[in-house]
Amino acid sequence: MKKILLFSVMSLLITACSNTSSNITEGFLESVPHPESTKILYEQQKDDYKVVLYQDETGFRVGYKRLDSKYWTHTGNGEINPDDGFNWVMNNNPSIPITLFGGIITNEQITTVLVKQKTMEKEATIIETDEGLRCWFVTFDSIEEPDYGEPDPLKVEAFDSNGNVLWKDGVYETS
Repeated sequence: MKKILLFSVMSLLITACSNTSSNITEGFLESVPHPESTKILYEQQKDDYKVVLYQDETGFRVGYKRLDSKYWTHTGNGEINPDDGFNWVMNNNPSIPITLFGGIITNEQITTVLVKQKTMEKEATIIETDEGLRCWFVTFDSIEEPDYGEPDPLKVEAFDSNGNVLWKDGVYETS
């Protein structure tokens, strides 16, 4: 009798766990632009959101979903093997609201990524996938608009361990 009860409880637990995982993956795959070619590279769940880094037939993308929301937001696509060792993609979705950045790092010297706006900056989370691919992502609640007549204040910078800028994109003053 104890064996039957133990087997029943174990079967119930295994079924419940697999259904939960399956539902998360299914909901995500239903939201991507190319589900048939989507390969999940990394996923992370925090207290109030979930981030999925993935690859599809068009390249690298990042998906984001607040846990209290029904909808995923996704970045555009980026190169899996960027020529200059680093790239970035983004999506600014004011209806969620979230501004999502991510990318691929193939330059082994890059150890830190910062995304800077007019009045705030954030350091990105850098992860290495099981396949050895280095990716990064960061979110902001909103994107800051430039002052009237001024260039866009958004900058993306990648640094080595000594603080040297190895890669940057944005509007910089020339001197």
